[in-house]
Amino acid sequence: MNKQPRIIACNSNRNKRTDSISSFEVLDIAPVTELVVQLNLSEAPRRDEDAASCQKKPQAWKRRKCNHVDEVTGRFAVMNRRQSSLILHMIVLIFGFTGILGKLISLDAERLVFWRVFLGGSLVMLWLLFRGKTVRFKPKTAVQVAFVGCVAAGHWIAFFAAIKVSNVSIALATLATTPLFVSFIEPLVHRRKLDWREMALGLVILVGLLVLLMGPKMTNGGFALDASDYYWGVSLALVSAFLAGVFSTLNSVLVRQYDASNLTRLELLSAAAVLAVVFLLQPKGRSLDFWTVPTSDWLWLGLLASVATAFAFLMSIEVMRKLSPFTTAVAINMEPVYAILFASWIFGEEEQMGPWFYAGTVIIVGAVFVDAALKRRAAKGIQTS
Repeated sequence: MNKQPRIIACNSNRNKRTDSISSFEVLDIAPVTELVVQLNLSEAPRRDEDAASCQKKPQAWKRRKCNHVDEVTGRFAVMNRRQSSLILHMIVLIFGFTGILGKLISLDAERLVFWRVFLGGSLVMLWLLFRGKTVRFKPKTAVQVAFVGCVAAGHWIAFFAAIKVSNVSIALATLATTPLFVSFIEPLVHRRKLDWREMALGLVILVGLLVLLMGPKMTNGGFALDASDYYWGVSLALVSAFLAGVFSTLNSVLVRQYDASNLTRLELLSAAAVLAVVFLLQPKGRSLDFWTVPTSDWLWLGLLASVATAFAFLMSIEVMRKLSPFTTAVAINMEPVYAILFASWIFGEEEQMGPWFYAGTVIIVGAVFVDAALKRRAAKGIQTS
């Protein structure tokens, strides 16, 4: 009798290593926060170990795939690197549409974020219940996770508020300054010395921000916003970037100990509960009209909560574990580029910016690409030494 081919599972507790990706770090938080905090490039050789292990298993290697069981989906993952890369870019395109969806939704930033975290968290919870993967947290841990979720909600509120008062381009370009804040916050949380490379990156980003701030003053006509809206949008986006840095750094501690999908479930739903209490404490929150969502918003809100939150997260966990940090960096850093292009295409003159704005954006995003390349080179040096 012919033996049936076996599926080789190249899996261990590696899925819980420090470069695990948590949901918020993927879902439209600053393009490279997860690189600075989560994607430890020195961990890249572990992927080579996985490949070497599969080479010893001819049945698996003939398919040029390294199969392993995904903790969230509970099934065998069979995507190769090319498929994973394509899916990652699709997810980044979805991230790029997040700001556009925020502009299309007529709700104010606070209510928009409430419905996003409530619906998105509910979908993630239903998926985990369906797969039997829910995990309970100790009370002390649950409070810590809830606090981190509230920080993430604050980040989103400031982000969407920046879009409401200015436009998508300003919000995304300024949000790319998150590594500047992470370079100072992360050493404090992890109790390590400041990294001169990160300081240099922060300095370049600061220069890019200063150039970006010159936009209204240096543009002669044709500018879509007046100076007050421009600077107000930049200010809110900077608050969002700071909170994104705080969230990412705190979350990088939690994901080393707990499953990322269950963390996301608790973070999202905790943020929804806190926002609901805050709303109910205000007179406007006790009005039925306050909780009513316009019919025209449900389509965009549903896409934001399901596709851009729950779906993108569940897909990204598996994909990002299969790709090198540098590949992930390049893809995720394209988010502001995609968003600005999409916004210009969809909203036209509303997103028209001056040359100094685009110059500052290029400096900020370019600095992050250079940082990722330098870290990749440093990781190769460690591997070969």
